[in-house]
Amino acid sequence: MKVRILVSFSIVVLLLIFLLQGVGIYRAYCDHVKETQAILDDCFEQSFVEGIGGQVNSLPLAVGTVTHMNFMPYSMYLSKKMKESKNEMTLYFAQQTSVILQKVYHAEELPLVTLDTLLTCKLQKKSVEGKITIRKFKTETGEDLEFTQPYASAGIGVFTSRRAFINKEKGIAVEAVLQTPFLWGIRKILLLFLGTSLALGIVVFAFVKQIRSINFQHHNIEEQRNSFYTLAERMKSPVTDLLSDIPGSEWSRIEEQSVRLLNGTEQTLLKAKLEAQKEKKKYFSLKVLPLIALLSALVLLLIWTGYLYQDNRKKMAQVVNDCFDNMFYNETIRRMKLYRQINGYYLEKAEKSDTMIFSPYYERQRLALNAFMREKKIALVATHVHVGTEDIREKSEISDNAYYGYNNQNAIDTYSKVPIPFSLHYADSLFIQFLEEHRMPTDAGIRMCRYPSEELMIYTGNPFPGILDLRTNMIALNKDSTVFIEGVVSSTTKHIFSSIWYLLVPLGILFLFVCVCVIFQIHLLYMQYRLKQFQKDFTYAMVHDMKSPLNSILMGAHSLASGKLANKPEKEQKYKQVMTEECEHLLALSDRVLLLTQLDKGHLQLNIEEVPLCPLIDDLTAKILLKAGKKIEFNTLYHRCETVYADAFCLREVLSNLLDNAIKYSRDEVKIDIICESEKGFSKIKICDNGLGIPVKDLARIFNRFERSVAAARSSKGGATGFGLGLNYVQQVMLAHEGRVEVESEEGRFSEFTLYFPVRE
Repeated sequence: MKVRILVSFSIVVLLLIFLLQGVGIYRAYCDHVKETQAILDDCFEQSFVEGIGGQVNSLPLAVGTVTHMNFMPYSMYLSKKMKESKNEMTLYFAQQTSVILQKVYHAEELPLVTLDTLLTCKLQKKSVEGKITIRKFKTETGEDLEFTQPYASAGIGVFTSRRAFINKEKGIAVEAVLQTPFLWGIRKILLLFLGTSLALGIVVFAFVKQIRSINFQHHNIEEQRNSFYTLAERMKSPVTDLLSDIPGSEWSRIEEQSVRLLNGTEQTLLKAKLEAQKEKKKYFSLKVLPLIALLSALVLLLIWTGYLYQDNRKKMAQVVNDCFDNMFYNETIRRMKLYRQINGYYLEKAEKSDTMIFSPYYERQRLALNAFMREKKIALVATHVHVGTEDIREKSEISDNAYYGYNNQNAIDTYSKVPIPFSLHYADSLFIQFLEEHRMPTDAGIRMCRYPSEELMIYTGNPFPGILDLRTNMIALNKDSTVFIEGVVSSTTKHIFSSIWYLLVPLGILFLFVCVCVIFQIHLLYMQYRLKQFQKDFTYAMVHDMKSPLNSILMGAHSLASGKLANKPEKEQKYKQVMTEECEHLLALSDRVLLLTQLDKGHLQLNIEEVPLCPLIDDLTAKILLKAGKKIEFNTLYHRCETVYADAFCLREVLSNLLDNAIKYSRDEVKIDIICESEKGFSKIKICDNGLGIPVKDLARIFNRFERSVAAARSSKGGATGFGLGLNYVQQVMLAHEGRVEVESEEGRFSEFTLYFPVRE
């Protein structure tokens, strides 16, 4: 795997993810700006109306005094903006009231500090952070007349509310300037984004380092292989000399030659061990770093998703609560109209009422109104009543709509001659209407319950809200709060996710990228483990198959040269036999390496001839039975196949290798079936054993060079040794014969290798 390709691919994917995430964050920022501006305008208008209402209530008049009327011209009443917004009309009336208070009742202008306090409180309820400045200015010139504190008129994070006239005749207005902290509202998203990006950057960096380490390991292993090839090739001639020196008892020369060969083997082993030790620390650090980074990225993604869900659920709950409070206020307006009808409080009957006090200014307005009404120049009239400063609820704990709704409800319950009950079905239709206007889910209802038992009385919609359903704040329907209502909105999760899809899509891609990284990390760790295991097995095989035979030869030569065995001919003969066998083992290994080298280079010349199978197989099995330390049973069957066209030497090596493996990877009792048969242009030789078998996952790679099945670790001797060249040698030889080798195996039961030799006409 090329590091450059991985780095390029990772950078492209990360840039794509960051681009999508950047677009999502930008859109979230734009939505946040619009939302903040709308909240500021709404809260400022409410604060202005409430401030003017407070001035009316602070007049030195008796409670219940009607102070004045506000008028709205017919043309303005029909304007689209006025139709769509109740607050527009309320603000318009409040601006009229401000002028009347100053001209008629000689009140001071609305103090900016009062407006600042009211607005700050409302913005805090909406979770809006920032510094508030109330500015009074002349509309014609824009000249500042007064402001509560220094402010920046424009810039990123600076919001200016719509203006409200405190004296339109003089052109004096006020507005609020909100200076929010840098990137307020999306700071947490940015922090999570940067944290996730950093974690993924570390992951990619660690992957690059890992791949470089793997490539370096591959390079070291290739060097180790080449060193082994060179050592094996150079060993052939000296070992042949050793073999010829044994009958002549040239022990000193044998000992000297063994030392030289052993030193060469030691140098190759030492180099491999040093490289393995060097890679050990890197392997640990490269394994831990990406795992920590990936875990951090996954945790951050979960936190990110949870934060987005909770933040938008909180915003949704705020909107739903506003809709519910607005419903309550409008439902009390309905009851207030019924209350006025029942108690005779129509405008034309107002002078007959003995429960209200009318100021002289109101009387003058009423007389003037009658003349205007005849000409139909007035479309709407609103009266303002001095109600004192007593609140039915703590104003700071509830919304404006809930506050005024409670006041209306309290007035109805206190002064109405007959009870006017709360209409659940009218409230339900209002609630759903307001939800539709704010693009909220309309799968909603209202529950009326007893407090504190929460015993359900009547309801619309779903009576039993689920965990994911949204429940509004409770609103009491009587003074002792024993009965309350609450709204329930279902299908909130779908709405929340659909409202932030532009942030969730990049998060989903990011999550998939992290999952791919996890899979890739597992693959890299497996590769590193395989390479480490290969180096370990290769070193062990060199010790066992090269160093140990040389040590045996050296020790035998030293013992025989010392003369200690001069009077022990049987023991001396045994030592010579062992030394001869070890030399033959080394020569076989060297021949196999040379043959594979020739195959790789295409230099192998095969001597294809018709080879009788029976004498060859009988000779091999007889020699195996003489040397075997296990109980072995051979069963041979020839079915119209007594000969094959092959190189006799290579065929002998291939069969010897397969039979050796069958014995090596088996239990203490071995049963081997050798079946020779013809089939569709091929001569087949099957070698089937009852050994340990080969795992399915190993079947695809057992013919790779330097690969050994895990069965090696479970052989009857506690671990079979070797370089893993045998089966690769078998495959290469069969390919050179234009044939093939196939294997079937079941772990723990059997292995069956089949050699296919083409039949020549």
